Amino acid sequence: MIAAEDIALITGTRASEDGDLVKRCIEGDQEAWKELVIDYEGLIFSIALRICCDSEAAADILQQVCLELYQRLHEVRNAANLPAWIVTMTRRKSCDYSRARVPTEVLDDSSVDSEDVFASIERQHTLERAVASLPERNRRLIQMMYMSGQRYTYEEIADGLGIPVASIGPTRIRSLQKLRKLLT
Repeated sequence: MIAAEDIALITGTRASEDGDLVKRCIEGDQEAWKELVIDYEGLIFSIALRICCDSEAAADILQQVCLELYQRLHEVRNAANLPAWIVTMTRRKSCDYSRARVPTEVLDDSSVDSEDVFASIERQHTLERAVASLPERNRRLIQMMYMSGQRYTYEEIADGLGIPVASIGPTRIRSLQKLRKLLT
């Protein structure tokens, strides 16, 4: 489980990267805009999906949040606040969608506004971003062993990575150490 200090450290590093992206986006750099969307689409989609329980609605909300971000990007004063703004906007649009679909008396606001759920989603997003920043070999090993949802044998992993089976254990240890450093 990722501690709050880990999230704060990664968020601080991310804020400087986001600041550069926001500046480039405002200047009209389309590649920066694509990078910004790619960085946050997983977070936006997962929050929307958790609230709406509908992947099509979550995809629509992703587009709505990206459009709003694009229209209001010039208002971002502090890049450190960008993730919180995105989470808040996604929650609002998702709740609006849920309220529009479900009669008010049936909607249970406690399930929609659970801070634990959003903290879990943010931790997952932080972990995914840390894994994505690992060197390719380490990233692929972590994904195959822990994140794919499929249970690979050591032989399959070795074949997929092009390394001997005996190297998987030491490579796994080094990969987890690198991941831990990124999260601390």
